Amino acid sequence: MKWKFVLLPVLAVIGIFAAIYTVRKQNQPLPAPPPTVPPMASPYGDRVSGSGIVEPSSELIELGAPVSGLVEEVMVKEGQHVTKGDPLFVIDRRALASQLGNANARLEASKARYEQAKSLPKPEMLAQAQARADQARAAVNDAQGRLDRLLAIGEAGAISRNERPTREFELANAKARLAEAESNLEFVRKGTYPEDLRVIAADVTAADAEVAMIKTELDRCIARAPIDAHVLRIDARPGQYAAAGPGAKTQMTLGDLEPLNIRVDIDELDAWRFSPTGKAVASLRGGKQATFPLRFVRRVPLVQPKRTLSGENAERIDTRVLQLIYQFEDAAPPVAPGQMLDVFIESAGVPRLPDAPPAGGAQAPAPGEAQASQPAAAGSDAAER
Repeated sequence: MKWKFVLLPVLAVIGIFAAIYTVRKQNQPLPAPPPTVPPMASPYGDRVSGSGIVEPSSELIELGAPVSGLVEEVMVKEGQHVTKGDPLFVIDRRALASQLGNANARLEASKARYEQAKSLPKPEMLAQAQARADQARAAVNDAQGRLDRLLAIGEAGAISRNERPTREFELANAKARLAEAESNLEFVRKGTYPEDLRVIAADVTAADAEVAMIKTELDRCIARAPIDAHVLRIDARPGQYAAAGPGAKTQMTLGDLEPLNIRVDIDELDAWRFSPTGKAVASLRGGKQATFPLRFVRRVPLVQPKRTLSGENAERIDTRVLQLIYQFEDAAPPVAPGQMLDVFIESAGVPRLPDAPPAGGAQAPAPGEAQASQPAAAGSDAAER
């Protein structure tokens, strides 16, 4: 029976060690699986790397609605090449078209009044005025004759004395009508005065300007291509309301794809290692391993917060980046605008820093200067004493 008291503790100890071994083996970290696609290795030993976004050489041109209104027609398709001035989409123009009709009618009326004023005097009006003047002159002659005949009678009868004021009044009235007729004849003969003609011409100019303004507004309802480019995205739809002004929605995106550029973000901590003369390549992400040589175009002077994120876990987002613009040397690389690529840039190396000055900011004295300064200091102390 004694062997039972020895066997039980031994089995317990063996079970404890077995449990410890099992727990330790199960808690060991699993080895990381190899990546499905190995990352692209940098072709340069000393390099600066960053992520780049493919963009048109003209950069993205985001077009909004020129005026607010309903989209009447979309005249292009995504991927279509357009030239400068081609219509892209049209905003509803019915109200402006009716206003243009009224303005054209007012313009034609103003032009007719101007031509009418220029045609004066008309032969018919001149003949009519001349006839009225001759009629008034004949009436004056008749009134004068009757007054003369009355005066020839003398004081023979009382009737002549009563008739004289009447004959004199008729003569004066006839002379007044003659003066009026001759003045009207002269007015008709001169036609339109220059100052009146200028007023009518100004009305024509104002009406013409109103027509031109409405035509300009009609043309503004048509969104046109500002440059030769490709249509990259269309957000405008017929019947959809498009608002104009600051903060309005973009209706269409254009860009010149010949050639393509890539905008590279370099961390500000590595910006000092960048050299525009260094070679650069861009590599695709994903299953296909391909690189494309790049040509330096320019750098953006302003360092700005990082906005383009690659989605990696170790990526820093609380940093600022220096943006560089490169151009693909290939005429038609198999990439699309907006695609993200890895970019490797050959670094210029680490520049040699100047020797640091001693603490306190004072420069170390040259040999011989220390010995010379000591006698001078002693002499100054003697002079003070």
